[in-house]
Amino acid sequence: MNTPGPETQEMRLAVGVQYRTASTIYTYLTDDEALSSGDRVMVESELGRGMATVIVPPRQVPKASLPSNVRKLLHRASPEEIHGENLKREKALACFRVADALTHEYQLPLKLVDGELVEDGKKIRFVFSAEDRIDFRGLVKDLARQLNLRIEMIQVGARDETKYRGCLGACGQVTTCCSTFLRQFRPISIGMAKAQGLAPNPAKLTGLCGKLKCCLAYEQEQYLEARKDLLKMGAVVRTPRGVGKIAAINILARQYSLRLDEGGESRFAAAECTPLSSAERTARDRALEMQRGKEQEAREEKEMKREKRQSRLREKK
Repeated sequence: MNTPGPETQEMRLAVGVQYRTASTIYTYLTDDEALSSGDRVMVESELGRGMATVIVPPRQVPKASLPSNVRKLLHRASPEEIHGENLKREKALACFRVADALTHEYQLPLKLVDGELVEDGKKIRFVFSAEDRIDFRGLVKDLARQLNLRIEMIQVGARDETKYRGCLGACGQVTTCCSTFLRQFRPISIGMAKAQGLAPNPAKLTGLCGKLKCCLAYEQEQYLEARKDLLKMGAVVRTPRGVGKIAAINILARQYSLRLDEGGESRFAAAECTPLSSAERTARDRALEMQRGKEQEAREEKEMKREKRQSRLREKK
């Protein structure tokens, strides 16, 4: 069965919008070709009528690739609607303060992160973080009575909490990456730090959320590519200054730091180092073992001479 080409597919004008900074991008149909990134628009969603920001400008998209439940954008937001959205946000902030005070009154082990009015202002969603499941039924009942609104509580993890709050990045950025442009969290592992030659220091690798920093994933693919033909730590190689074992690797500079068998440490370019064959490694190990044996014998002989001198001195006394 032949698939229709782009020129025969039905195309629709669509935009990508976000409800808050660095959140998921949702696709909406539109008739306004003049929309551009940053424009505020009115949309209809499962949570009712609300405001969003254009992230992906209008472009022609094949109808077959659009979500089955795609909706049509209502219109560009008017100054009055933007003012109303600001007032709604101020009301949500006032509700947040009430909820925060009640949380402390109930002494619940949770931390409120954000509050948002939805469903045309009939319901407020409170986002909170907590280490365990919380029984907040009493809190919700009291909040509903004081605010005269329906209450929804949404629990998030430590990384999402930082994303909601936004704060000064450890690298000096005005805000953290997650609250600026990262829309989805990638799995981060300590193996990424090891692959990049970073010391496993929790103080330097941990972000403000208490988890491994998202930026560890930024250059992971480049480091893996650069490390493909490099030797591993502990490999025994031959260099212009003799045989040694790799103690450290500078991946980007493509250099090895070696502990030489003859003593001392030195740095060599990867191209100057050749791995020893199996037979050569065996011969090296035997030679080192014999050398260690001779050194041990010399130490024992030295210790015996010292003990004899001390014994003669004691006899003279």
